[in-house]
Amino acid sequence: MINFKRTRLTTTLITAAVILQACQTTVPTYFQQVDVIATQQAAAQTMAVTACNSSTWQWMIGQPEGVIAGVEVGGPVRVISYNQTVSMENDPTRTNFYLDTANRITRVTCG
Repeated sequence: MINFKRTRLTTTLITAAVILQACQTTVPTYFQQVDVIATQQAAAQTMAVTACNSSTWQWMIGQPEGVIAGVEVGGPVRVISYNQTVSMENDPTRTNFYLDTANRITRVTCG
């Protein structure tokens, strides 16, 4: 005689496995490509911020403008005088030196 409890349990388990397999989601190729692009852009931004490395130049705050010419920054440099108009473009590799009215460095940033 066949044990109906055992057969019913086996059938229930197989049915549950089939239903769970049908519910399994897969990521479409498009979204996988978008994720790769976003990861590459984040890596590029991290590298760009590292290229500027404004934290290295914080010791220059309070120094006269002439100190800037004496160091090799290793990328584009923009010296911004007091009340000078500047463009809104952002270059993460560029180091910005802000000057006060006495031409002393007040702030060093990337951008």
